[in-house]
Amino acid sequence: METLPSLVHDVDPRDDLLGWQAWAEPVLGAPYLWCAGFSASVPHELLAAFASSLAAPGPVPRHTLPQGAKDRLTVVRRG
Repeated sequence: METLPSLVHDVDPRDDLLGWQAWAEPVLGAPYLWCAGFSASVPHELLAAFASSLAAPGPVPRHTLPQGAKDRLTVVRRG
């Protein structure tokens, strides 16, 4: 937990609120692949669902790759 980054806004205007951040950094010091920020008002159930989906060992089923991710993600077809 840390103070909210400048781009994350909360409905509560206090400056001392703590939020949560998660990110993927493939190598220490390398640019992040992605980053997610959550303000203090985010329901804990939503944050728990996000965290458990990150920790799930199974592959993420996708029918198509997101735009711009074709060189970084691979679709594995079952069967």
